[in-house]
Amino acid sequence: MHMTVRNISPGDEELASMSVTTKSLGSGETRSNSERGTLSWSDYASKALLAAGLYFLAGRLGLSIPFTSGNISPVWPASGIAMAAILLWGYRIWPGIALGALLVNFFSPIPALASFGLAAGNTMSALLGAYLVRQTKVDLSFSRLRDVLGVVAAAALSPIVAASVGTTVLFLSHTQAWSGFGQAWRVWWLGDAMGVVIVIPLLFTCSSFPLWPKRSRSLELLALSVGLLGTCFSIFWRTGLAKRDDVLAFVVFPFIIWAAIRFRAAGAALATTLIAAIAIWSTAEGTGPFVKNNALHNVILLQAFIAVVSASGLMLAAFVTERQRTEDKLLEQTRLLDLANDAIFVRSLEDRVSYWNQGAERLFGWKQEEILGMRVYDVLRTEFPKPLSEIRAQIIREGTWVGELTHTKRNGSRVTVASRWSIWRDRSGRPLGFLELNTDVTDRRQAEEHLLALSGRLLKVQDDERRRIARELHDSLGQYLAAAKIELQILSQSQESVPSDKLRDPMQFVERAIAETRTISYLLHPPLLDETGFASAARWYVDGFSKRCGIVANLDIPPQMPRFRREIETALFRILQESLTNVHRHSGTRTVDIGLALEDATLIMVVKDHGKGIPPQVLNRFRSTGNGVGVGIAGMRERIKEMGGTLEIESDQNGTTVSVTVPITQDRVVPKNDEEDLRHMASAS
Repeated sequence: MHMTVRNISPGDEELASMSVTTKSLGSGETRSNSERGTLSWSDYASKALLAAGLYFLAGRLGLSIPFTSGNISPVWPASGIAMAAILLWGYRIWPGIALGALLVNFFSPIPALASFGLAAGNTMSALLGAYLVRQTKVDLSFSRLRDVLGVVAAAALSPIVAASVGTTVLFLSHTQAWSGFGQAWRVWWLGDAMGVVIVIPLLFTCSSFPLWPKRSRSLELLALSVGLLGTCFSIFWRTGLAKRDDVLAFVVFPFIIWAAIRFRAAGAALATTLIAAIAIWSTAEGTGPFVKNNALHNVILLQAFIAVVSASGLMLAAFVTERQRTEDKLLEQTRLLDLANDAIFVRSLEDRVSYWNQGAERLFGWKQEEILGMRVYDVLRTEFPKPLSEIRAQIIREGTWVGELTHTKRNGSRVTVASRWSIWRDRSGRPLGFLELNTDVTDRRQAEEHLLALSGRLLKVQDDERRRIARELHDSLGQYLAAAKIELQILSQSQESVPSDKLRDPMQFVERAIAETRTISYLLHPPLLDETGFASAARWYVDGFSKRCGIVANLDIPPQMPRFRREIETALFRILQESLTNVHRHSGTRTVDIGLALEDATLIMVVKDHGKGIPPQVLNRFRSTGNGVGVGIAGMRERIKEMGGTLEIESDQNGTTVSVTVPITQDRVVPKNDEEDLRHMASAS
């Protein structure tokens, strides 16, 4: 007689579809109560006796099949019972398995000593099968393909012990089974394996069926059952269609597929059990497709048929479950993306939309079903900061792109977004499309523009106020001081009794006050800037800077530099002032170079010193935030930004370079020469 045990297996995941309370049997993280020593002796004894009784009944059922040998069954359901008991209650339940195996063999026509050997082999096989299941971390809900493969592997390996021990014991005791040792071993091994792959899935998945399914599901299950039974009887019964051609036995496969897809592992296990029962019984009765050859050949064909049907159904069910789990996960991730306030969409390499979240619907106004498959930038009439071909080349090369875009909403209004693109590739690295995330920055951009305009107006007001103060100093205070000087001169030349040497110091004080007033007036707003332009004002200021500070300033300005708009010339002069002031205060240099050039429609000014430079941390903070290097440079940056230009600062241990670029429009051209500059400077002084 024969008894092997092998179990499908659990992993360390919870069996949600099972009525049992074990969890992660395969991983061993959660052990049965008996393994932890928490079972009382009465509980342990009751479970051991239950395992023995179930094993005995399953064994007698296997031996009741009227095949050639009364010792070895082509399908041994007791092997599945034994493995299930160990997986549920732990390795300590093995005495119950051994007792059941001994009782089954005790009532068979073999010597008593041989019964002990068979019981030992079957028990060791069950223990090995459960161990393999736990080590491979198989989930007994059969929700993954690896779980099915783990069970099939355990069903194939563990019966080797029972088949080897059992056939050896039978032949040593001169109890012949089948026609020889090799044939007996093969039938024993396949029979135990079939018992595992049929019983284990049936026991651990049947509880996933609801007790009161919905009406539609009940009708579908009824239709599946009736169709499967009708097909099985038409194939395996006495007048079966497969009587002459055993390949027709596989007509049952559409029902296995139906059960696996619609009812998953539980449906596949029930359908397999039903097919196996009818096929075994009909073959035992001498009908069906597996009776045309000798007994051994018929058994091998029957076992192969059951193995293919069972494994195929379970693998298909696991594949469908895994795919459904993946789809559910993707759907959940999609729902999370819909919760985002940002507009997120996926587009192909041809810019056709394949995904459009609810944030995009709220921002742009187009529904997902309306824009899927459309060329997104044609619909949104997007304005790019540079050609789209250059952006695409950059993202394919670097993987990401960040910038600002302007789109048109469905209602015709324009919206500015901070757009972040990431490339989407397949596993081989081939680009498939782009993921784009857009954040509405319209309000922020408008606020920045208003702030920039306000900053520009403040700078203009500042320049106008400087001009007014300079004019007041020159025209008012300067005139008063000049009048005081004249009066002092007249007084010194009069015949009054005031000695001339007494008036010398007051006259010197007045002269110094007049000079200081003129200097402050010209520094606030030099008249040359309005009268002859930036070039003349720059020459005058640089010359005075060198005299006042003792720093050699080399100025390189084209001799025929045209005039520009007043705000451009004022901004350049203020930047020149601030740059030279910083050179004097911070650089420690003795020389500074100033260059002015006009290239196409761009005016470029460079101020370079040869001092100690700006500390790296300060310079980095300025580059990232625009702050950290003083109010003066921040004002320079705002002036340039107001005119659409750029300000760059480079610094190291060899000095600092301030570069300014300004797009210009030449409103008028006023040629100048050095003589005009000198005449203006002489009149100003």
